[in-house]
Amino acid sequence: MKRKLQNAGIHVPPGNRGELSGKGITADFEWDGQSNLTITITEKPFIVSCEVAAMKIKQFVRQCHGS
Repeated sequence: MKRKLQNAGIHVPPGNRGELSGKGITADFEWDGQSNLTITITEKPFIVSCEVAAMKIKQFVRQCHGS
């Protein structure tokens, strides 16, 4: 998942927690190393609704499931 994010121009720090940033969106993430991933959007462009940002993140995670 990190590799796909980085290939899409999103900065992803090493480790299981940190801040993602790119394409105008900043988010904190925390992964328990097993199956629980928490993503909290902290900044987004005004024209992007919270719902759209959340939907895009959920779609990406679903696409990476099992990868």
